[in-house]
Amino acid sequence: MTGSSFQLILREGITGGFAGPTVKKVIEIKGDSNSGATLLHANLKPESKKDYVTQTGAVSTEQITTLLSVIKDQLQNLPTEEPAGSEDIYGLDTSILFFADGFQWGNGGPEGCTGGESSRQATPEQKQIFASLVELINNFGTQYATIAENN
Repeated sequence: MTGSSFQLILREGITGGFAGPTVKKVIEIKGDSNSGATLLHANLKPESKKDYVTQTGAVSTEQITTLLSVIKDQLQNLPTEEPAGSEDIYGLDTSILFFADGFQWGNGGPEGCTGGESSRQATPEQKQIFASLVELINNFGTQYATIAENN
């Protein structure tokens, strides 16, 4: 990934009902392969629908390279819902958006009153791979986001 930029976003709380979804957590990692990455980890405060505890951090190229490689390798083999935003086909109320080296992947779910059924579904094995990626990104975000900011 010489000189290439990347962005990885994990969101928990992507499906809504009558009202839109309440995002409970966001982990965003962005940067480039020359200078490493910045990390934002925001968690919804208890009893709140809009106040977050935010932590930030920075990671070196060496710290992020393996994570990005594993995520890209796994996501290439996972389906996304069709049409986009129709259904949370992984059933975790979580999305991953990933952009690197011309590769783009993103899943979603119905927001508010929109939705329906996806013409593509994930197999149990694909759901397990997706769940492992969610855990991997969560662990990385927890490990490297260190500076707390109250927003």
